[in-house]
Amino acid sequence: MAMEPDILLMDEPFAALDALTRRTCQDELLQLWQETKFTVLFVTHSIAEAIKIGNRILLLSPHPGRVKAEIRDVDKVSAEDGSAAKLEKQIHDLLFVDGETAH
Repeated sequence: MAMEPDILLMDEPFAALDALTRRTCQDELLQLWQETKFTVLFVTHSIAEAIKIGNRILLLSPHPGRVKAEIRDVDKVSAEDGSAAKLEKQIHDLLFVDGETAH
């Protein structure tokens, strides 16, 4: 971050952290983003993390990894009004219910 990149590529950066440290790192990343508005390409297998970090989510299919769905305006959902939980279920259903299980 010291070099102030235009884009930051992050491939599951918090996956090996315990829940408390993971949440702290997510909050710090969001705070840094609020200050600088750099672009982040953030890869995660956690639906909840994608909703917390993202403002646009791309869901990929299993091999060969094509875009299965795009969800915009993720930053407008909220845990307080239940819209985050509703979006989490929608994403889960897109990934797992239609018979084509993602890996």
